Amino acid sequence: MPRTSLRLVALSLTIVVCAAFAATARAGLGLGTSSCGPTSAVFAPWGDQHQYFLTPNGGFEAGSSGWLLSGGARVVPGNEPFYVHSAQDSSSLLLPDGASADLPLVCFGSNTPGIRFFATSPSGSATVHVRIIAHGLLGVLSILDGGTYRVGSTWAPTAVFGTTFSQLNSALLGAKSIEIVLTASGPVQLDDVYVDPFTQY
Repeated sequence: MPRTSLRLVALSLTIVVCAAFAATARAGLGLGTSSCGPTSAVFAPWGDQHQYFLTPNGGFEAGSSGWLLSGGARVVPGNEPFYVHSAQDSSSLLLPDGASADLPLVCFGSNTPGIRFFATSPSGSATVHVRIIAHGLLGVLSILDGGTYRVGSTWAPTAVFGTTFSQLNSALLGAKSIEIVLTASGPVQLDDVYVDPFTQY
């Protein structure tokens, strides 16, 4: 085969491979679906266009099912007022001062997960701290600091809790799931815990 023909064949194969890769990337990252399930831009009214999925029982409509609660944490009546998950929702989680809620074995995407939810403080001022525990096949890989957010007297979406790129390299690349631990300093009421499996923060 002439050299020019060989070059054309190689170029054609390169184009096909690149097109297939791009299609796969779009299917996984751009159409509102991830390996963790359907996603949507639930925080769009607050200027966040990222796609999120609701964590298992993230709205606490099934009581404390799936969550490990300590320090007096409990599910209480009363939903965040925006009803981003469902207009029929009617529950939230109350974390007294020092209490924590642990959600093990949460799916996440190939990039750094971003975690966001709604919160208020019955006392008017408190903080909530997020830890992300990466789990691999042999157990815990790393415990990552997701950050602390100051909660006010009215319901509002929190900032995005996430891990840095360096933490991703050292811990999450070998992870099969993450564990989310929420701890309150001062009383915090929270609802609708979402994860963005796509974007690095």
